[in-house]
Amino acid sequence: THVHDKFKRALRLAQIQPGENVLDVGCGRGELVYYAVRQGAEHALGIDYSKAAVEIARETIQRLPAEDRAKAEAHVGAAESFPYKKKYDVIFFLEIAEHMYDWQLEAAFNKFNEILTANGRIICITPNYDFETKLLPMKLWLNIPGNLFKWPLRILRGKYKPKNFKELLSKIFRVHVDRGERNRQMHCNVLTPNRFRSHLKQFDTLIYCEDHSYNPLSLLLRHWWGRDIVAIARKKK
Repeated sequence: THVHDKFKRALRLAQIQPGENVLDVGCGRGELVYYAVRQGAEHALGIDYSKAAVEIARETIQRLPAEDRAKAEAHVGAAESFPYKKKYDVIFFLEIAEHMYDWQLEAAFNKFNEILTANGRIICITPNYDFETKLLPMKLWLNIPGNLFKWPLRILRGKYKPKNFKELLSKIFRVHVDRGERNRQMHCNVLTPNRFRSHLKQFDTLIYCEDHSYNPLSLLLRHWWGRDIVAIARKKK
C-alpha cells in the first residue's frame, strides 16, 4: 500500500502501458512485479538469484486480485542465462549491476538486447563510485566544523559515550567511510557513470546521476557525482 520511493522513481521512468510485458531482474520481494501488474502490464516476470527471495516474491504475487495473479510469476535465475520465453517492453535492473562482474554485465546486456522489444526500455539504477570517492569525502570535510560542536554536545546530553578519546576524534574528523569487507564482497563492481555507459554501448542511453541530499555540494554536483547512477536504455534505431 505504501510504495517505496525507489520503486516510485523506477515506475515513473518506465511509464508502463496497458498490455506491456515487464521483466524485473533481481526482483527481491516482488514489489515491482506486483506494481507492474497493477499498472496494467499484460505479464510481469521477476527473477532473482535467491531462492528465498523468489519464495517471498511469490507470496507478494498472491496479494494481487485473483483475476490478475496469472499475469505475474517469479523464478530463480540469472539475468544472463535465464530461458526467457517472451520479449519485454520494460526491463527493470535496479541495484543489481554492483553485484555483477563485468563479464556478467556484458552477457546480461547482450541478452537484454535480444529480448527487448523495438520500443522497449531498460531502467537501471546503481550506486555511483564517483560519489564514494569524490562527493562524499568533500561533504565529510565540510562537516568537520559542525562536528566540533555536535559530538561533544551529544556527550554532554548523554546521547553518546565514546570508548576513548581516539574514537571521539575519529567521529569529529571522519573524512572516509569504509563500507566494510562484507559490503565490498557483495558490491563487487561499483561503477562510475562512464564505466556504466560503456556497458550500455549497444543501446541508445540517457544516463545521469541523482542525489536527494540538500547539501550545497550535492545540489551543485549531483548530476555528475550523485549517489545513484540512473540509465534509461533503448534499442538503437
